[in-house]
Amino acid sequence: MLKKILLFIFLIFVNPNWASFWYLILLDNDFVSRFADSYGRTVFVENANLESMPGIEILDANNIYFQVVETEPNRFDIDYKKDSNLYTKKSRCRVKMFRGQSNYINVKLNNKEYPALIDTGFPEYFMINDVIIIENKLKILPFKLKPHVDGFSWMDEVQIGSMRITDIFSYYQLGHYEKQLFGKTMLKQGYFFLGLKFLRRFKYILFDNINSEVEFSPVSFRAEPNEQWKQYKMSFEKYYDNLTRTMVEIPIAGDSAKIMLDTGAGISLLMSQSKWEKFSEKVDVIKEANARIQAVHGLDDVNEIIVEELIVGEKRIPDAPIHIFSDDSLLGPDYFILGIGCFKDTVIVLDFEHNLLWIKRTTALVENN
Repeated sequence: MLKKILLFIFLIFVNPNWASFWYLILLDNDFVSRFADSYGRTVFVENANLESMPGIEILDANNIYFQVVETEPNRFDIDYKKDSNLYTKKSRCRVKMFRGQSNYINVKLNNKEYPALIDTGFPEYFMINDVIIIENKLKILPFKLKPHVDGFSWMDEVQIGSMRITDIFSYYQLGHYEKQLFGKTMLKQGYFFLGLKFLRRFKYILFDNINSEVEFSPVSFRAEPNEQWKQYKMSFEKYYDNLTRTMVEIPIAGDSAKIMLDTGAGISLLMSQSKWEKFSEKVDVIKEANARIQAVHGLDDVNEIIVEELIVGEKRIPDAPIHIFSDDSLLGPDYFILGIGCFKDTVIVLDFEHNLLWIKRTTALVENN
């Protein structure tokens, strides 16, 4: 590994303009990606548009795949002319997490693999970014809907493990994250969002953080008799602009709570400053610092709090991180979210058939054995 790093740095200083070409030849892609992740600077880059890009086909609002009907300003309906279909060779599809991250898996499009965020916080089916559209020359319909959603796209087929999904309508955004090193772009990251409408097509989704795997299943979840699980009620509520969010009823810091569950959030808790002012009375803060985190629209400034212990359900989380957003951020003053970071050392199940969140009990998780 040290030899690869030294070779990489040598190539950049010998000829920066050709460095990216040579390191892709002399070094393996996985090494380059990991090196950029570890040492590169993360920036969010926005494209002005994709219409002028070579190979990008622009669709009409009424095309062979779908029709967009604007019902009133900034509101619209989609008339799907082709239904998305899901095919699987097995009763369950189990895939590895992307680099051990609880909420990421690999998705394959045109034999290229991309990380995909399993995101209950995104209420639609799919969203992709501009990198994927450019690399795969996808068909698009530019249509400014709201902040960070810039139009619709169409994909013929996507693969997730043993599953095939065909005829896919997706939102897209004109932005992506890059890793830059010595002023040069080392990595442009294409990524998918797998949203709530897609996830609810399955009877359950299991996050196995012990074995770093995710399971999608069209059959009912059945816990093994010798295993112990705790169940919490899930529900699906309409909120802003008639969108749907996932709510779970679970004790947090000793008090009953009904909180939005967002698997797209890798942290334990996220909340507004107003919410934190009351919540802070229940926990002991051991560290506080300003931080920048990657959000769908770019880097966000947050106040990162580390609390000595956070109790979620029966689970005790030592040194738990909490992100605090200002009340005037896009998220608003009522922001209060439970992230998947609370469960990174256990197994959880989103049981969409029975509207339950299952958390596997272990000796490390149960408050009182």
